[in-house]
Amino acid sequence: MKLIRFAISMVIALALAGSAMDAQAQSPADAKRTLKAWEAFYAEPGMAEADVRYMRGTLLITGYVPTEEHLKKADALAKELKGVKEVRNRLRVREPIVAAGGHAEICSKIDKKIEEDEETQKAKAKGQLSVACDQGNVKVTGKVNDYTVASSLINDVRKTDGIRTIDFSELKY
Repeated sequence: MKLIRFAISMVIALALAGSAMDAQAQSPADAKRTLKAWEAFYAEPGMAEADVRYMRGTLLITGYVPTEEHLKKADALAKELKGVKEVRNRLRVREPIVAAGGHAEICSKIDKKIEEDEETQKAKAKGQLSVACDQGNVKVTGKVNDYTVASSLINDVRKTDGIRTIDFSELKY
């Protein structure tokens, strides 16, 4: 009897997990709007530790910012974005993560992440992609195949400790 209850519980848990994953899947249009939101947010100092996701008219902002002023700035940025009907700001204030080793190590970590991704590595090898960093400010220029490659690249850069800003306004996808 315990085995049957366990099996039923597992089936229910897996079904719920699957439907939760389906609910979180972004449409291509939503993914492109997420990229546009990232462009606005990550160009601002102190916003690199914020995670921004657009889905069906709602912009969900989670993660961390360094000050209360950044919380207010996040709300203002979100309200300026096209297509945003609702903003769910779940940001928290905390000190930013500072990379050990400084500027050279930040650039090295970004280069390594680019090399680990086949699409971005190909684009960089062909001279189609350039990533420059200066004191934690990263500028990504060039062209990648599509928005999924751009999303992966920007997300990898964003998750590198010590990033202050990311400017990818000149990245074509």
